[in-house]
Amino acid sequence: MSKRIGVFVDVSNLYYCISKKFDKRKLDYRKYMKFIQDFGSISHAIAYGAQLKNEAVGFIHCLKQIGFEPKYKSPKDYHNKDNFKRKADWDVGIAIDVVRMIDHLDMVILGTADGDLTPLVEWVKERGVEIVVLSCGISRELKDVANKYIEIPESMLEDARDVQPEVEGQPSANGFNAEPEPEANGN
Repeated sequence: MSKRIGVFVDVSNLYYCISKKFDKRKLDYRKYMKFIQDFGSISHAIAYGAQLKNEAVGFIHCLKQIGFEPKYKSPKDYHNKDNFKRKADWDVGIAIDVVRMIDHLDMVILGTADGDLTPLVEWVKERGVEIVVLSCGISRELKDVANKYIEIPESMLEDARDVQPEVEGQPSANGFNAEPEPEANGN
């Protein structure tokens, strides 16, 4: 019997971490999902992100087409005397969704490098469910507790020749050039 897989992806975190490591290149979410299918059958796939106004509408549509349930919210602005940060923190939302679905999963794929989710990874393992972190620039904390961690390889990114000019409000030909702005700190 095929493993039942739940995929939980922090879009802003992946965008930031991949862009930083691979000089502003972007993840090809179709390749990401195809890679995961080698582990078993994807029963749930949720992509968490942020958008201002309607900037991510095309990208959200493309995520739906390849099997993700997109969960998006408006980011909050944080100001202090030295800097400004815009953030839509999904850590609790991701954790709640994993907890709600855990009894129906054999494996959790976590698409984030954020060490703040270490307690969730530990909790999943305590329940006997395999957890794999599939991300870029994965924190040491996540690497230490996950059953397996996989750094996103360059082959999982959009091919430069596949990237079409972006038209505001419209997805590119491959549907993934309309990603939201990354969060300032990648979490």
